Amino acid sequence: MIQPCRFAVFVSLSLGSLALAQTARRPEETVTLSEFTVTETSDNSYVASESITGTRVRTPIKDLTFTVNVITSEFLNDFAYFEINDLGYTSSVSNFDNGGGNVNMRGYGATSFLRNGFLRLGLVDRVNVDRIEVIKGPSAAIYGMTTPAGMVNIITRRPKDRPAQSFSIATGDYNTTRADLHATGPLGASGRDSYAFSAGFHERDYDTPWNFTRTKTGSLAVLHKFFGGGTLLAEAEWLARRTNPGGAIPFRSVSNAPATARIQGLATELKYFNQNGPTSEQNRDVSSLNLTYENRLSDAWSVRLGGAAFHRHSLAFNNGNSPTFDVLTRRLTGRTVSKAWISEDGAAAQADLLAHYKIFSGKLDSKTLFTADHSQYWKYNPTKQLPAAVNANPAFYSASLSVDNPDYRVPAFDSSVYTNLNRKLVSRVDVNGGFLREQVTALDGRLIGIVGTRFDYVAFNFWDKAAAAANPASTTTITHFLDRQWSPMIGVNYKLVPSVAFYANRTNSFSPNAQRATAGLNASESSRGVDYGFKAGFFEDKLQFTLGGYYINRVGVSVTEVNAAGVQVATSAGDQNAKGVELDFTWRATGDLTFLGGYGYCNARVVANGRDLDSIGRRPSKIPVLNYGLAAKYTVPALKGLAFNAGLTFTGQTFPDSTAGGITEGATSARRGFVLSHDGRRDLSLPSYTIVDAGVSYRFRPAASKFAHTVRANVKNLADLDYIDMQKKPGDRRGFYVSYAVNH
Repeated sequence: MIQPCRFAVFVSLSLGSLALAQTARRPEETVTLSEFTVTETSDNSYVASESITGTRVRTPIKDLTFTVNVITSEFLNDFAYFEINDLGYTSSVSNFDNGGGNVNMRGYGATSFLRNGFLRLGLVDRVNVDRIEVIKGPSAAIYGMTTPAGMVNIITRRPKDRPAQSFSIATGDYNTTRADLHATGPLGASGRDSYAFSAGFHERDYDTPWNFTRTKTGSLAVLHKFFGGGTLLAEAEWLARRTNPGGAIPFRSVSNAPATARIQGLATELKYFNQNGPTSEQNRDVSSLNLTYENRLSDAWSVRLGGAAFHRHSLAFNNGNSPTFDVLTRRLTGRTVSKAWISEDGAAAQADLLAHYKIFSGKLDSKTLFTADHSQYWKYNPTKQLPAAVNANPAFYSASLSVDNPDYRVPAFDSSVYTNLNRKLVSRVDVNGGFLREQVTALDGRLIGIVGTRFDYVAFNFWDKAAAAANPASTTTITHFLDRQWSPMIGVNYKLVPSVAFYANRTNSFSPNAQRATAGLNASESSRGVDYGFKAGFFEDKLQFTLGGYYINRVGVSVTEVNAAGVQVATSAGDQNAKGVELDFTWRATGDLTFLGGYGYCNARVVANGRDLDSIGRRPSKIPVLNYGLAAKYTVPALKGLAFNAGLTFTGQTFPDSTAGGITEGATSARRGFVLSHDGRRDLSLPSYTIVDAGVSYRFRPAASKFAHTVRANVKNLADLDYIDMQKKPGDRRGFYVSYAVNH
């Protein structure tokens, strides 16, 4: 496993030396706001004016050359986001998986989040979130290897100098319980230290029997301000989530139907049937530590040094879901019981150096940013199953589960019983990267141009211990390969008039394919993306919107081809394309009325997929063509503490398995080895759905009291819509929730 101690010592010594240098400065020197720190959003605000995710530097959103969306913690609270499980009011964003860290954006899937700019493999709780920043498309490549989808960056709460405490508790349908505790303020009497502590608890049930979620979170951040400037922020977080998962709705199959037409649709009659039974579990936990030093050294120079380390653990038992339900036998077939452990460790160090200066007698404002980073990631994922004879023996386990009389018996885990070592892979990924960007502002701020490039040098190492145990003499159980790539970017933001700017951006991204080590792929995956459109700010920027289009081409996707001998070989010949239009806006219509919303149209298609000719022209799975959302909040002027909020989200038609279930032509076919048809599932779609949520809150402070109280009521899915989400799971029906909060 990883050696985080060595990393921690390195970061501590580096930051410690800077700390000593800072304390040696003259006490009369002033503290200056860092170029790398974004001001937190104000109370009851859905509007964020700055972002750091897209540029690594504090930048007004209206000056960016691409699209960045921001979701504030105030919005999450008002709409009772007890879980952060969707970002439905953001254009072209869907299928948000909090546990696994997956999200679909602009026709592609992203497989990880960021937490304050460092890798985060899912597991996010709202309790310590200040805001969520979403950068779409290949522009997220400034953080290194990534998919063309983009990146979600979770920004946590920072300590404050002024003491403040809050406690809230909520309850409602689905046996929901939510409790949050926050405390922040100064540490000691020096005035240079402050802290932020957050703790949260959340649990709920679902309509599916035995399905539940329970999350516990604790975090502590301590900020030290040095004499003369500079800050050192240390953050520690622990999160544990326990679940008995409800599986996806299976397909309906007919056992005596031809193989080319097996799938008859979704078995919606089983949408609340739990295949796993009462003993299943899927538990995840993560511990993380972040250290960040920031300083504005002078009017021209700013520096940020950061380090992070995390340990993530996952345990899944009896996750024996079957994708098909045989309507003739009324059984779920092909189930396999297993126990899987996934242990992941990571550490990273980043250094940002920014030079901000004026040239040509002050006519040009220049910001030159240089970033150097190193990260290391380890994964160990053994999986054990029952041997085939035991798994198929109904005396021990129902591999074929009757839905009318389910037998949920599962042998207790014991190494002597679960002898089938299905997987035992140790993997390590090292990334050394650098990013150089130049931003120039000219024409009295009307023209902003950027040009930059990132370089990544990636080393993959794999040790297949399961294969080594099965064949000790094998020389192919350890594989290693190196990859490197430049990812350039160029963009412009030109203000046609003071309130309207045209923007355009061209970026490459880099997604090294781990299968190159084992499948012999000839190249890694990359993508090219273009953003363009208009950013506007009217009425002193109270109305802000971004209207734009994008075009993304993903090349080098891993696929299989068929050679002249009819043998399937792996190659990097896959190609996908996505293009679309987006509108995102916020409007502070009055001091009491705020609107926000997003509209996204995405036309994503498979262009080339190797031997799978049937998939060409199809949409990628779980990608709606259309999504939009509109939300509003109104505070009653005569009763400033009384507020109403309401929102509507629309998710368009999706194809949940648009590239699965292909049927390979047999040896007697002239097109042997090619996929020319499918088993029926590729044509199945999930209908669109519209969800309406509403809430009301009242905030009051008794006379002469130091405490403010807030009572809130929310209703989710107001129309009680019966729908299936993009993961083929039943969505929540109408639910009522109430909460109480006290603040000091």
